[in-house]
Amino acid sequence: MNQPPPLPPVGDLSEQQVRGAACVYCGICLEGAPAVDLGERRTRRAGDTVRWFPRACRLPHP
Repeated sequence: MNQPPPLPPVGDLSEQQVRGAACVYCGICLEGAPAVDLGERRTRRAGDTVRWFPRACRLPHP
């Protein structure tokens, strides 16, 4: 499996990208489409640790 490119900062992503409903790289809707699960991530936001669930439409991603 190809290694994914670095993830964009979570603060730059839409709600759909953060919860894995849209590709973390290009924003395309992943509902009903095959997707690559990039694993649960944790980040600090407003002093709290939050979980997010990036997915991609394909790898390698341009």
